[in-house]
Amino acid sequence: MAATAYASLVSLLNTMDQIHTHPLLSSCFDNYQFQSLREKVDFLIDFVETYSEEAEDLMRLIVDAAREAEDMIEVEAADRTITSSATKSLLMLHCLKKMIREMSSIKEKAIKFKEETSSVSSMPPPSLPSSSSASRAANKTTMLGFDGYVVRLLDELIGHDSRRILPIVGMGGAGKTTLARNVYENSLVVYHFHVRAWVTVSQEYNATHMLSQALDCLQVGNIENKSDDQLGEKLYRTLFGRRYMIVLDDVWSVAAWEKIKPYFPENGNGSQIVVTTREQEVVNYFGSSSLVVGFLDYQNSWDLFCEVTFAQQNCPPQLQEIAKSIVTKCGGLPLAIRVIGGLLGKVPRTEEYWDQIKKDKSLVMEYSGEGNKPSSILYMSYKHLPVRLKPCFLYLGLFPEDYSIDVCELIQLWVAEGFIKASKNEILEQLAESYIKELVDRNLLLVNRLTEHNKVKYYCVHDLVRELCIKTAVKEDFYCVQRDLDGRRHYIFDERPVSFYLEEAPTSEKPSVFSPLISSLQGEAPLKSRLLRVYYGNRESMLDISLKQINLRYIYYKYHYESDGFMQIPRSISLCWSLQTLIVSNWWYTGSLPSEIWNMPQLRHIDIRNHIPIDPPAAGDVSVLQNLQTLKTVKNLIFSEELCAKMLNIRELNILYELGEELDILYELGEELDILYKLGEESYILYKVEQRFKLYQCFHLNNVGSLSKLESLRIDSPSKSELWRKLYIDEFKLPNSLRELTLYSCFIGQRGMAMIASLPHLQLLELWDAVSGAELNFFKQEFHSLKHLTISNGNGLINWIADKSNFPVLETLYLSSLRNLEEIPFDIGDISTLQKITVHDCSESVNMSAIKILEEHEDLGNQSIQLIIYIGLAAMLEESKQRYTSQNLQIYSFMDF
Repeated sequence: MAATAYASLVSLLNTMDQIHTHPLLSSCFDNYQFQSLREKVDFLIDFVETYSEEAEDLMRLIVDAAREAEDMIEVEAADRTITSSATKSLLMLHCLKKMIREMSSIKEKAIKFKEETSSVSSMPPPSLPSSSSASRAANKTTMLGFDGYVVRLLDELIGHDSRRILPIVGMGGAGKTTLARNVYENSLVVYHFHVRAWVTVSQEYNATHMLSQALDCLQVGNIENKSDDQLGEKLYRTLFGRRYMIVLDDVWSVAAWEKIKPYFPENGNGSQIVVTTREQEVVNYFGSSSLVVGFLDYQNSWDLFCEVTFAQQNCPPQLQEIAKSIVTKCGGLPLAIRVIGGLLGKVPRTEEYWDQIKKDKSLVMEYSGEGNKPSSILYMSYKHLPVRLKPCFLYLGLFPEDYSIDVCELIQLWVAEGFIKASKNEILEQLAESYIKELVDRNLLLVNRLTEHNKVKYYCVHDLVRELCIKTAVKEDFYCVQRDLDGRRHYIFDERPVSFYLEEAPTSEKPSVFSPLISSLQGEAPLKSRLLRVYYGNRESMLDISLKQINLRYIYYKYHYESDGFMQIPRSISLCWSLQTLIVSNWWYTGSLPSEIWNMPQLRHIDIRNHIPIDPPAAGDVSVLQNLQTLKTVKNLIFSEELCAKMLNIRELNILYELGEELDILYELGEELDILYKLGEESYILYKVEQRFKLYQCFHLNNVGSLSKLESLRIDSPSKSELWRKLYIDEFKLPNSLRELTLYSCFIGQRGMAMIASLPHLQLLELWDAVSGAELNFFKQEFHSLKHLTISNGNGLINWIADKSNFPVLETLYLSSLRNLEEIPFDIGDISTLQKITVHDCSESVNMSAIKILEEHEDLGNQSIQLIIYIGLAAMLEESKQRYTSQNLQIYSFMDF
């Protein structure tokens, strides 16, 4: 119950803090009572952190009291918000007095428990810093003991003319997926097969999602809103005549295979399908020889343990005997070894503590009719988590099996649920991000997908770990699990209508993680609850925000124009006094964000996934949104001094500038400017536009520089060919705090590029159709911190002048649609930090210069650099693969089949 007690107390504390900052609600509650209640909550939080395992009976009392107090406070806040009344309620004064007495009684019991308990606490020790050896090894895909499997699987895949299905079978946690992924990315496989696709099937499979995954891997576009037959036909045509490799990961039943079997053609050219499964029934169905992944022998188990726990360093001599005993108890199961290694890598290396873990009764491999399971070992890893991490870990069980968990979404949900306790100067999101890193270090959360710039975008949870989350959450009354007639799981937090989630099979679109539980529980009652905190839904279950759902903290609203018509966010949204995150996913939005948005002090993230304007603050409004960190995507944002003062702590901005009506005055100069532009008189054109009209001044772009906390800025200024319709970046003043800058269809002059180069913390620069003219010259410009550079669709770019001094710490270079560029500056290859070059649809001479850079690195013994080239024609793809066989070179076709 410790996780539930901690989450309940921290959530109550966060709610009280929000009320304290509300201009109306802060006067509705007695300050003395709030201070008294807070003092007792702070004491109990410290108690739970210290005695998380010993005081189970007290934990239940704490949970009940904290939930009752928070419900009472939020209901009162809802009533006061609706009536706009700031007077104190006698009933509320009485209720708070009663809650304070109850909390005082629990506090006294806690003090007595502490006095009766030994001074030596079994509290898990504090985690080691994230720079520990365990952290450095956490993301490695270890193949210790799998060399024989890899060789055999490669032999089965390559050199056969007929299409075959190759099952990999083994128990959960044995490393089937790791083996398949390692072979899937092997350079011999990349070279041998024309195309490859990875499909995660899962126990609750969905044909649409399986087909969509395959098409995504094959880079086939235009697959949204297609039927299964249409997707299947697209897949069949894409694979027909090609030698393909398909991995079907985590197959639980033959029925899943039967759903997609017709769409894999028999080309007679050695195409292969690899299936990973735990079920012998699946293997028997295919009737082919299978690769059985068994347990690691002792030596490989020990080597894996040392790699995970000590980052390939030796185990300290005083711990070797204990460590070997622990490794033996893991039974050779890689998942168990990695998890226990992740635990031990985060605790002090003392004989006393390690001996406690060795003697823990949970450190055993269970046995059931299904075979060995590491559930006890996994539970021990959970038991030794710091209590602050436990609610966040249990929450992972809410995500569907094998789901790719968006890191930003996860952090925002944790914060909305009130799980994160921050000190005065800490930012909740940054603290939540550190929690993610700790769970990754412990191998309880896995890296699933990286961006082009090697930044983690998605995480995932192993099936067995997810099963542990659900079982433990139910046991600790963290959330309940019910099933409807279709067998789908429903998750209900503490049996109250606070947050409702429905597990759904993913669709062809980005799958919804959660949908509100409506039909299966009390009709639409949850949506009318004043306690509703998280809403993740669609138009069919749209909230009536103007009624009572004003304690909402997180709204994800997926909108469907086909059935719903156009939509506007109502002004009544300002009633949601504690709203932190507003996400609207649609493409048919009309109107603008109402100005009432600027009077919602708890707002942290506004993400309207369309380009819409936002009404300016009302005249004379001097309130500040201290918590606002994200604002995207808004159109034609005017950076007035008043607006900038309202969002001083903004960290991420995404803006679209459509220079339409404002620039109609320039049409009379269109022919003259076109002629001058073709003659290369760019500077003269820009001078005339700047001097005559000063059109950009209405946006007050210089004021962007006053946003001293801004870290990520994306600006899009779409235009066809008219130079004067592009946003002129030289008009901007950018803050030194910027770490990421993305420019779409803008114009950058030498002054603008020099300003960007001077940004001291800039690590990522993306220039999409933002380079005009035949030459790009970085002469005397040094991007001191730039790690990731993208240049795409340069308008007639032929010559790029740069050397290693311009980008001293560059790690990734992405070039796209540069069909006239002659070459990549060869000196770029001398940058010692360079790890990856990606070339997409560029000239053949650019491809050749990239290959030349790769060969130079390999000749010097540098095998860490990676080169990926995307070309457009299948015939050229085959020719290129025959000419270049470096293990660090991957060549793909990007055509939409």
